[in-house]
Amino acid sequence: MPGEICKQLKKMCKMVCLLQEHDLFSKNPDSRYEKLKLVEWKRADDKQPSGYYASYKIGAEWIDEKEGKAIVVTPKRGMENINVLEMFMQCFTPDLAVDSFSQIYSVDLDKPTIDAPALKGIIGPLIAIHFLKVVDRIKYLKKGYVRHSENLKKQKGHIKILENERTNIAMKRYDRIYCDYDEYSLDIPENRLIKKALLFIRRIIGRLVMQRPELNKMKLILAKNLTRFENVSDEVNVREVVRVKGNKLFREYQEAIRLAKIIIRYFDYNINKSGDQEDKIVPFTLDMSLLYEHYVYGLLYEAYHHDITYQYNKGKTGYPDFLYRSENYKAILDAKYIPKYQGEPLDNYVIRQLSGYSRDLTILKYLGYPNLTETSHVPDVPCIILYPTEGNNYSNPFLHKQLEELCSKSVIELSQFYKISIPIPILKQR
Repeated sequence: MPGEICKQLKKMCKMVCLLQEHDLFSKNPDSRYEKLKLVEWKRADDKQPSGYYASYKIGAEWIDEKEGKAIVVTPKRGMENINVLEMFMQCFTPDLAVDSFSQIYSVDLDKPTIDAPALKGIIGPLIAIHFLKVVDRIKYLKKGYVRHSENLKKQKGHIKILENERTNIAMKRYDRIYCDYDEYSLDIPENRLIKKALLFIRRIIGRLVMQRPELNKMKLILAKNLTRFENVSDEVNVREVVRVKGNKLFREYQEAIRLAKIIIRYFDYNINKSGDQEDKIVPFTLDMSLLYEHYVYGLLYEAYHHDITYQYNKGKTGYPDFLYRSENYKAILDAKYIPKYQGEPLDNYVIRQLSGYSRDLTILKYLGYPNLTETSHVPDVPCIILYPTEGNNYSNPFLHKQLEELCSKSVIELSQFYKISIPIPILKQR
């Protein structure tokens, strides 16, 4: 019996390739790998040979469904204990468009599940938190006309003649009239779908809070929003779910409806799945670099509000992650999901990238130097690299501090270049 178990484990290991971010996946070209989101081809350089390498994304993806081959990528070395959910919640601090968060991750509910115990408990709670945060941004619940058909004591709307004859006249119930009428109400299909999804995630959020008390605020947000939908029914059939569509004029509603459909499909399976499938997850990808970028923006916005501009897109040299402009200080900031910068020098491409931003006249004029020309003296604008570090002392390093206070020490042999470490929330040991 132990021998059979060992054989099964070895077979499983062959079928599921487990990597960390940036690990070498394969040196051999293969057309199947070109379609994968979790790996990318890299040419040889001084540090590594050519091949397919895991990128900045974590997740699980099928290589070949027929052969049962899949790939699972976990967080990079030095970031193994990262608390993805806590980071994701911080992303909602600034008032970014709700559809920008959907770029951070994707799920494929049409593919079979993948055995990936290393990633268990990530994507389900992430979807739930995403949905809850989007619903919480809906300022006013939509109303609409809802069609009712009822047997009433007084006429309301239009009499359904055939139904009235069959139900009332034939039965000699002359005190009743069967009517069709429209009522202007909150109980519209869109709200029913959202209410249904809120009830689906209630169990998940409750379980999540028991495991991670730091997420208790999500329980409060859920209770608040269920109260807002208390006059809405949760009766939604499959056909209604397919038919319900969002309106581009109501972005929060449109995104909430999209996520609600995902939740009903995802959690309907996962809540009822058997114990032997607990380590199986739906295929998904999570862009850790983009998550980190949004997370850093949440920290910066919490501290400096509108002094921070995210992804200024009018420059000639590219899109800097962040521009800081106050009356007394200007700076160009870039979030790099590269923990090695804690003890190692900056890569040349990073230095060149920020140096280009600091010479871009469009960017400099936006920062507050309106009279610059191509022949003007270039102002000394600080270039700041924001890199991640794991640690128990998680806090916002920018809160209650001026940005220039954090730039007390320059990068060696570089003028006006600085590094600031960004604490990453980590999973608490239970």
